Amino acid sequence: MSTHVSCTNHTKRPFVFEGTTMQYAPDTSVRLEHLKLVCTIDPRQKSLQSVVTQKIRLIDPNVKTLTLDQVGLAIKWVKLNQEKAKFSCLGDKLYVELPSKKQQNFELEIDYEVKNPRKGLYFIGPDSDYPSKRYQVWSQGEDQDNRYWIPTFDYPNQKATTEIIARVPKGFTAVSNGALLSQKAEGEWVEFHYKLGVPHVTYLISLVVGEFEMWSDEGPDHLPVVYYVRPGQKENGKRSFSRTPKMIEVFSKKLGVPYPYEKYAQVAVQDFVFGGMENTSATTQTERTLHDERAHLDFSSDPLVSHELAHQWFGDLVTCRDWSHAWLNEGFATFMERVWIEENIERYGSQKVEEAKYYSHLEFKDYLEDDHEKYRRSVVCNLFQDPMDIFDSHLYNKGGVILVLLRHILGDDLFWTSIENYLKSNARKNVETIDLIRAIEEVTGKNMRLFFDQWIYSAGHPEFEVKYEWITDKKQIELVIEQKQVSGKASLEKDGFVTPVFQLPIALEVEFEGGKVEKYSINLKTEKERLFFQVPSQPLKVRLDPGNFIPKEMKFPRPRELLFYQLEHDPDCTGRIEAAWELKQNWDCTVIEKLGQALLKDVFWGVQAEIAEVLSEIKSDFSREALIKGLAVANHKARRAVVKALGKFKHPQVVEALKKHAQADPSYFVEAEATYSWACSMGEDEKAKPETLEFLLSQLKKESCRDVIRCFTFKAISELPGVDAGLFLDALDVLKTWSTRGMPIEARLGSIDALAQIAKTAVRHIKRDLFEVFNQLANEDDFLVQYTLIAALAKTEAAQAIPILDKIYFLTVDSRIKREAKLVKDSLLISGSAAQSVAKLRTSLEKLEEEYKKLRDKVECSNRA
Repeated sequence: MSTHVSCTNHTKRPFVFEGTTMQYAPDTSVRLEHLKLVCTIDPRQKSLQSVVTQKIRLIDPNVKTLTLDQVGLAIKWVKLNQEKAKFSCLGDKLYVELPSKKQQNFELEIDYEVKNPRKGLYFIGPDSDYPSKRYQVWSQGEDQDNRYWIPTFDYPNQKATTEIIARVPKGFTAVSNGALLSQKAEGEWVEFHYKLGVPHVTYLISLVVGEFEMWSDEGPDHLPVVYYVRPGQKENGKRSFSRTPKMIEVFSKKLGVPYPYEKYAQVAVQDFVFGGMENTSATTQTERTLHDERAHLDFSSDPLVSHELAHQWFGDLVTCRDWSHAWLNEGFATFMERVWIEENIERYGSQKVEEAKYYSHLEFKDYLEDDHEKYRRSVVCNLFQDPMDIFDSHLYNKGGVILVLLRHILGDDLFWTSIENYLKSNARKNVETIDLIRAIEEVTGKNMRLFFDQWIYSAGHPEFEVKYEWITDKKQIELVIEQKQVSGKASLEKDGFVTPVFQLPIALEVEFEGGKVEKYSINLKTEKERLFFQVPSQPLKVRLDPGNFIPKEMKFPRPRELLFYQLEHDPDCTGRIEAAWELKQNWDCTVIEKLGQALLKDVFWGVQAEIAEVLSEIKSDFSREALIKGLAVANHKARRAVVKALGKFKHPQVVEALKKHAQADPSYFVEAEATYSWACSMGEDEKAKPETLEFLLSQLKKESCRDVIRCFTFKAISELPGVDAGLFLDALDVLKTWSTRGMPIEARLGSIDALAQIAKTAVRHIKRDLFEVFNQLANEDDFLVQYTLIAALAKTEAAQAIPILDKIYFLTVDSRIKREAKLVKDSLLISGSAAQSVAKLRTSLEKLEEEYKKLRDKVECSNRA
C-alpha cells in the first residue's frame, strides 16, 4: 500500500497514546483454506447481496464456536456442511456454534447483505454537487476492513485461495483477484467469475466494479498485464502504467522468483483513500496518479506503480504474520521503488544511479522530519491502538533505507541471494522479521542479530559529530567520531523506545593529487572514537560513508578547500550535496560564488535543487543574485527548486524574474511554484496593489495537473499583506468558494490549506468566519477533505480548532483520521496560548538574522560589490 498524502505537523509527542497496550495476533484455532464469494452488486443502489462459502479446517479439537469478523452485515442464515447452524452477532463478531459431533473439515455458508457500508466497500457515484462523477464500487481491505462486506477471518496470520463470482449491471465491468474464468451476460446483468489459486490473506481480497476502458500488455512468460481506467483516460493511463511489464521483468530477475500469479491488473478508481493498494494480482490505484504529457516532464507514476507491484512478492506472496512486522511488506516495497529507478534507462538514462541515490536521500529526509517533529519509535512495534497507527515514515521510509544499508553491507550477490532464499522459503506463508534474519544467515553465514537489533528493533539512527585534523609533519589524518544521539549514555530510552550507540562498519574515502583514491575501513563500537590514518600526502577530499549508505545525520566540518573540491569533483551526487550543506555553516562571498557556479554547472538536478535550498538559507544579497542566475538551469525540477528558493527574498529583481515563470513555463510545477514565490517576494507596497490580486485571480483560470497552479495561487493569496485583516475580502470569498463541494478535489484541498494560513493570524471577525467554514467542512466524510482539514486546523494554532477536531474524531470511522485528529488536538492543548508568543519571537529573530546577514555582506564582500 502507498499513501501519497501530506502528513500533519504537530508538536513532538510520544508515539504511544496513554492506555495503549501491546498488540498480538489472534489464535488460529481453525484454518481457512478456501473462500468463495457469490454476490450481486448494484452500484446505483449501493447494495451487495452475497453468499460466502468458506472451507475451514479445525486445528483445535476443543473449539465449540467459530468466531468470525463482521461489522454491520445483515446475516440471513448460516449453514455448516449444508445444515442450518445456530449463530449470533455481538459487536464486530459473528459466532457460529459447531455441531457436537466433531469433525476436522467444515464448509461454512453465510447468506447476508449490506448496503453502503462505512468502510471496506466504497460506493462512488454522482450527486447534485458532482453530477459527472461515474458510478464505481471498490473494496479496500487493509488493515482490517474487509469485515465490513465479508464475514470472515480478517487478520493477516493465515492464507486461503479465493474465488469471486460477481453479478453487475450490464455495461459495468468487475475486476477481482486471479484469473478471469468466465464472463457471461444474463439479461440486464453480467456475471464475472475470478479464481486465485495461490493462497493469500483476506485483507487482499479485491472487488472493483465500474465502467472502464480496458487494454492489455504481455509480461514475462506471456503473463497477461491488464489495465482499467475511466473512459477518456486511456492515454493518461498508458503514460502512467506502460512500464509495468518491464518492471515485472526486472523484479522477477532481481528477486529470483517469477511473478507468482495468473495475471496482473491495475485499476484506477475515483476517490481512493490511498495512493494504491496491492490487492493480490489486482492492484487498485488512485485516479489522481493519471497525468498528461506536460505533467510528465516532472511527475511520474513509476514510484507508485513499482511500489504496489513489489508488494505482489513482499506482502502478498510473503505476508507479515502480525501488523507489528508490517515493514516486511512496506519497507521492501519502498526499497524496490529505488531498485526500479536503478534500472529505468528509458526515463533516467545514464543518471539512473544518481536518481536512485537521491530518491533514498529524500526518503530519509522525510523520515527525519517525522523523527524530529513528531515521535521516534522502533520499526518493529506492537504498541499501537490500531494497526494503521504504524503505517508511517518509520515503516516505509526508514524500512526502505535500512534495506539499502543491508544491501551495501552484504554486497549485491549475497543480498539478492538472501532475498531469493527468504521469498522461496516463505512463499505462501506468513512471516516475522526472524524469518528474514534466518534466510540471510543461511546464505551468508553471518550473524545478523546485532544489525536487526540496532536498526529494526531499536529506535532512531546515528547522529554523528566528526572532527577532522590534518597533521602535516606526520602525514596523518585525525578523526574524532562521536555519536550524539545518546548524550553520554550507552543507550537512551525515551517513551518506551531505546536508541542505541550503533556498532557498524563505516568507510573513509580519501582522495589525493592526481585522482588517487584510498579507502579505509572503520568499525565503530563506542560512543566516541579517536582514529589516525597514515596517508601518502595532504588530501584533496575526505569523506565518511561514501555513497551515503548509512541512514544518519552528520556534522563533519572540514577546511573549505576540501569541501570546494568535493562539491566540484565528487562523482557521487550525495557527496556534492553534503559539501554544499557543510559550506553553508561558514559561508562568505567565495562560498556563495562556488555554490552559484555549481548550481549552474552540476549535471544532476538533485544537487542543483539542494544548492538552491542552501543559497536560500544563506539569504544574502549575493546568494539572491546567484539564484536569479540559476533560473537558467534547463532541468524543470531544478528550476522549480530555484524558483522556490527565490521566494524567500523580497526584492524587485526577484519579483520581475519570477513573474515571467509564473506567466508561462513549460512545467506546470515551475509555473505554480513561481506564482507563490512571486507573491512572497513582493514588498509590502507592491503586494497591496490591486493588480497583484488581479494577476493571482487570472492564474485561477489555468487548468493544470492535479490543479497544482490553482493550489499554489491559493497559497499566494494567503500571503497578501492585510488579507488576514479584511483588506482583500473578495480574495477571501474566492478561497471560500473553491473550498466547497462541487469544486475539483485538488483545488478544494489547496483552498482549505490557504484559508488555514490566513486564520492563523486573522483578526477576530475574519477568524470567526473562517472557523465557521472549517466547522462545515468537518461534516463531510471525504477522506482527503478530512485529512487536509486536520492539517489545516493544526496550522491555525487556535483553540477554536479543538471542538472541530472532536467532531471529526467522532464522525469518522477511519483510524488514520482519528489518530491525526487526536494528535493535533493534544498538540493544541499542550501549546495553548504560548504559540502566538513563540510566533512573535520567531519573527523578531528572523528580522534580526536578516539584518545581520546584510551587514555581513557589506563587511565581507565590499570589495566585490
